Amino acid sequence: MGMHFSRLLLVVAAALPLGACFLTAEQIAANDDAACRSAGLKPGTPAYVQCLDDNRRMRLSQEAAMQQQMWAMQQSNRQMMQMNTQMMMRR
Repeated sequence: MGMHFSRLLLVVAAALPLGACFLTAEQIAANDDAACRSAGLKPGTPAYVQCLDDNRRMRLSQEAAMQQQMWAMQQSNRQMMQMNTQMMMRR
């Protein structure tokens, strides 16, 4: 049972960041543009350019955090699988 749960956890962890992959560069740019415009910023102004840059940096930071989370979950899953294997071998 524990081994099945750890595999499910790994699949879920691997699938989460893939959601971000479904947006095209054009969709990301349109979302950033809409966010900055909704803040009252006009395209071409320094504040608008800064807003776009801030959105890009936030997205990169979130992607890095997701990758780090995936790595930690994979390590945890490996440890759980090793423990399960050791327990099975003792039987």
